[in-house]
Amino acid sequence: MSPASISTAHSSHKPTSARWAVVVLLPVTAFAQSTPEVLDHVQVSGHRIPLSHFPGAVSVINGEALRDGQRQLSLSETLQAVPGVIAMERYNYAQDVQLQSRGFGARSTFGVRGLSLVTDGIPASALDGQGQASGFALSMLDRIEVLRGPLALQYGNAAGGAIIGESVLGDDNQLRSQGWFGSNGSQRFLLRADGAARNWRGRVGISYFTTDGHRPHSAARRDESHAIAQWTPNADHKMQLVVDALRQPETDDPLGLTPAQWRLTPQGTDPVALAFNTRKEIEQRQAGLRWDWRYANGRELKLALWHTRRDINQFLAIPIAVQRPPSHAGGVIDLGRRSSGLSLSHRSGGEHGAWAGGIDIGTLEEDRRGFENFIGTELGVRGRLRRDESNRVRSSEAWLSGETRWSDDWSGLAAIRYGRLRFESQDRYIAIGNGDDSGRLDYSETAISAGLSRRFDGGEVFASLGRGYETPTMTELAYRPDGAGGLNIALGTAHFNSTEIGARWRGRGYEASIALYRVDGRDEITQVMSSGGRSSFANAARTRRNGLEASLAGTPHTNISYTFSANLIDACFSQGWQTQVIRNGVIETRAIPSGNRIPGIPRVQGFARIDLHRDDRTLALALETTGNAAITVDDANSASAPGNVRHAVALRWQHPDAAGWHAFARIDNLLDRRYIGSVIVNEANGRSFEPAPGRSFTLGLGWRWQAAD
Repeated sequence: MSPASISTAHSSHKPTSARWAVVVLLPVTAFAQSTPEVLDHVQVSGHRIPLSHFPGAVSVINGEALRDGQRQLSLSETLQAVPGVIAMERYNYAQDVQLQSRGFGARSTFGVRGLSLVTDGIPASALDGQGQASGFALSMLDRIEVLRGPLALQYGNAAGGAIIGESVLGDDNQLRSQGWFGSNGSQRFLLRADGAARNWRGRVGISYFTTDGHRPHSAARRDESHAIAQWTPNADHKMQLVVDALRQPETDDPLGLTPAQWRLTPQGTDPVALAFNTRKEIEQRQAGLRWDWRYANGRELKLALWHTRRDINQFLAIPIAVQRPPSHAGGVIDLGRRSSGLSLSHRSGGEHGAWAGGIDIGTLEEDRRGFENFIGTELGVRGRLRRDESNRVRSSEAWLSGETRWSDDWSGLAAIRYGRLRFESQDRYIAIGNGDDSGRLDYSETAISAGLSRRFDGGEVFASLGRGYETPTMTELAYRPDGAGGLNIALGTAHFNSTEIGARWRGRGYEASIALYRVDGRDEITQVMSSGGRSSFANAARTRRNGLEASLAGTPHTNISYTFSANLIDACFSQGWQTQVIRNGVIETRAIPSGNRIPGIPRVQGFARIDLHRDDRTLALALETTGNAAITVDDANSASAPGNVRHAVALRWQHPDAAGWHAFARIDNLLDRRYIGSVIVNEANGRSFEPAPGRSFTLGLGWRWQAAD
């Protein structure tokens, strides 16, 4: 990814291996002394009101930067250089990448939590807040905006921010194909076509990915297809239809390793994963329809409809003895989710400001069944039914956002959002020792935020504050920490007060951003135990996050470019708390003292990249360095994954014309370091480490054809 590809529009353990990341901050001050130039406008289209000066932290990744020399498999490739965001690759395709924004999202053992995800107007986050990063088809998107801080709280049920992906359809008729081969039997093939005729624009793409995995029992396959059709009968109307499909059959789950296992066999797999043949099958279909109508000068109506279906079959590694109590839900999850929604909004703008308001309503229907993962002495098969319930989430939200400009230099933004969620569960499995666990929970919450920015020659300073919330997801409500049946009705909403100040500026050949923030949480939803692939959650008392994020990018010479980013965060429990959990059939009380670090969040993380390229950029060599400090694995801070620094080198070539051949080669983990890609928080059996692969190679070749004008 070239440095210019990311526009930072706004923006107790200190191991030696991660200290270098602090040095990344020093050039920001030094370069700031250069003579500034006028800061270019950066259109923040994902915001409720399109803005050129967003009074908060946001990064925009444009165009081919999403694909330039990348495998295009995961958001972790794209977001490495974004300040404030930590993308921790699990290297386990059964669980997806772990994304953190200012420390939110670390508790998620699968999927994405704490961030609102949207692609082409379709929520990639369910109504209850659980998101799927696999819904971001990097080969199809043209722009990603990453909003952080208080002003992102207006997106509702998330405290870390929002990631918004957009496809921008053009007037060209073109065909693209790409294939790459890599270590561990990995390969991916892509075919994409773009077309335009009169008032129509379209894009369709299919991809196939398969890997043997770098650990035993970590093979995976992923088939994806995407289609977008856009009709623009005139300058005032636009209609867009988006259809996506994803299929992952028989994705192996190697689970985590204990620290002792990792030290002995860094690329090993716990025998329990092999014994129970832990695996997951995923199928997802979604469609969305958007209609934009500019019915008057500066006024616009938007309507969006969407529907998503997601089916999961997962085989866990829960021992037979643990499943003996009649209230246990078994070791196989059969889950079907169907969600539909409608969004209606209106925007009006004038010379001195703009406002927008709207409503979002939706329903999520969930059929959840559980089965034993054994028949007799045979493990890893579907056995007797142990759980059968129908769940429903109803959501209705209203929001209002307004911007005002007092002069060319001063502007302000404020937003409010009110949401109501109802969770209902109907138990259809009634047996001796397992009564009716039906129930209902209602949540009613408000998020509010405001920001102020002051523009100066070549840059801008900003400040913002807000109050947001996170309700539990249906998955977080599914299992009680004490092992009892029914919904986890004791789990309440988390609330957060967030403030930030920051600046961004641009001079001759460089651009930079810096932001300092504080987030105080009350009743934060915390994972208190994970066992065999199943997690239970509780509310912590109070938490605190103090952090700094910074980035610097530039082109000091026509043949040299660079990108630096760094994150420093002190995330801890600011008040002691306790909860009850069940371990090996025994209920125990767990007490967490004030001052303990929130697990899963590294104190320091940084990224650096140097690009050496020809004047026309047809040939480029990139050197990358990524590192993070130690990561605690549980609330008690009893163990940590060691900090690490790893390096990568990439070579890219492309034909001088826009069309033609292009190729890339990568070597990741160049020095073959042993390190942990991600951790599983509060894993009951101590299998907290998700190891990353050693030195790996990728070689790719692509071709692009474009019709003559």
